[in-house]
Amino acid sequence: MERRAGHAIDGGGTVTSGTAQGPSRRAVLAGLMAAPLMPRFAQAQEAGRAGVSFNLAPINDWSSQQPFIDVFKTARRWIGHLPGQWGGRNYTSLAEAGLLDANGWPTRIPGDLGSIGTVLMTDLPEEAEALAGRYVLRFDGDGIVEVSGRARNVRYGDNEVSFDFAPGPGPVDIRIQRSDRQGSGDYVRNIRVMRIDLEDLHERGALFRPDWIDTLRGARTLRFMDWMNTNNAGSAAWEARAQAGDFSYTRAGAPIEVMMALCAALEAEPWLCVPHLAEDSYARQMAQAVRAALPDGRRVHVEFSNEVWNWQFAQTEWADAQARALWGVADRGAQFFGLRAAEVARIFSEVFAEDRARLVNVIATQTGWLGLEADILTAPLAVADGWDAPAAAFDAYAVTGYFGHVLGSDKRRGLVAAWLEQSRAAAEADGRAAGLMGDGLDDYITRHRYDLASRLAAAELRSGAETGDSQDTLADMIQRIWPYHAEVAQRHGLALTMYEGGSHVVGVGLQVDDAALTEFLVHFNYTAEMGALYADLMDGWSALKAGPFNQFNDLSAPGKWGSWGAMRWPGDRNPRWRAIEARK
Repeated sequence: MERRAGHAIDGGGTVTSGTAQGPSRRAVLAGLMAAPLMPRFAQAQEAGRAGVSFNLAPINDWSSQQPFIDVFKTARRWIGHLPGQWGGRNYTSLAEAGLLDANGWPTRIPGDLGSIGTVLMTDLPEEAEALAGRYVLRFDGDGIVEVSGRARNVRYGDNEVSFDFAPGPGPVDIRIQRSDRQGSGDYVRNIRVMRIDLEDLHERGALFRPDWIDTLRGARTLRFMDWMNTNNAGSAAWEARAQAGDFSYTRAGAPIEVMMALCAALEAEPWLCVPHLAEDSYARQMAQAVRAALPDGRRVHVEFSNEVWNWQFAQTEWADAQARALWGVADRGAQFFGLRAAEVARIFSEVFAEDRARLVNVIATQTGWLGLEADILTAPLAVADGWDAPAAAFDAYAVTGYFGHVLGSDKRRGLVAAWLEQSRAAAEADGRAAGLMGDGLDDYITRHRYDLASRLAAAELRSGAETGDSQDTLADMIQRIWPYHAEVAQRHGLALTMYEGGSHVVGVGLQVDDAALTEFLVHFNYTAEMGALYADLMDGWSALKAGPFNQFNDLSAPGKWGSWGAMRWPGDRNPRWRAIEARK
């Protein structure tokens, strides 16, 4: 469907005149269907599997993912330390004072600061033994760099510091104590920190830890939403985008070149998110850069922002404000989201031109809110103003595959507490029946206190067996919610796919700070029962003949804010991970 003469909207909500150009929808879909599949993707389809994709965990200093050989790429933003204390000036203050160069390296240490520093590998699980070893820090320029914290057996040399590291509480503390002592402009920069046994690999151009790469092999797509700092993104200027030379990728996210390099190494397809404040010029330059860097034989999936209906994120408030400004009504941000997402999708389509078959424009919806997709896909207020319905600009319609949110809610607080009491009592009874006493009995109870509770929780999440309420269960997702969205996708001529999915078993509301509940939920997330739930969920998704199951996320340590990682630490092949791996 061709767009009528009308208006375009830039990222700030400014209305300008214009029309959209591009190939017909029939031609685009034909090209997408004709795009060749990589061999393993074809094998997965022939085996009746949807395959697996991953959302990658955020890049930060406390991430147990630690994807880069040069771990300084996960360093926290600079901290200015006042004499005799930790901190005093944050990264924004240092930048606004003109103390950082184009790549974020401090050019000098002002007189009011004792040092400028950062931290690495913070609070990593002790089980993350794959990250332990002898590390070396090297830097260019004139100065003194000090290493402390979890660093042990520290040795200093010319422009280098070597140290031992083992995961555990606290960070590796790195501080630039002196820089450019001669005032010649030769300040400390290009700090690299890596395990000594991986230095040669890095010298040969490798960017990523080999064992992390190995865990992701077989992934269909990699969604970089968190790597791109998509949620709550600030002003979007193309000149301020992430660059390969940035001191750390916590600064502005991962550069396009790095994400494409990862996809090339894994023979996977990238899934990128466009910042919600991106104006047309940004979207066009991003599309050009992506097209130029896209690995041969791959497609790219492009999505506008992330969950622009989720009030946890600034992009939702922004969309609501734009809708109010355009139409003078409240609670129509979803329509503006659909409208702006379509504008950005058309820009990408124009840039890809004859390579249009290598582009998959994705539109997402709030999966549990049946009917919200109508605002996003049809945007009646926008259509009344002369725009085409947004759906025509897209190729794929994305939903989630989450389950279990209700288990950690106030609604289930009493039920789960009762399970935990029953489960501990059952473990004690079993131990006594086996003749255990004293420390032996205590140890048995500790190891088995959640066994019954895990079985009850799994039965509840599979079908609502304990309460009779099917809300947020696998049965409801597989039998009602996904089929509903499959019909929506078919009606609009879109391919059904998944943008995030997996366990949403986490304390919410008042339960976030319930330590006993958190301990159980973290345990349950990595049990055999959870592995079986994943197997059923993923098989149910495969039956829809949709896109790959998109696990959120690949590897991250659990806690009260969630147990999102399929792995908790490198090498953590728990039952949940094994279910995922078997379905790649």
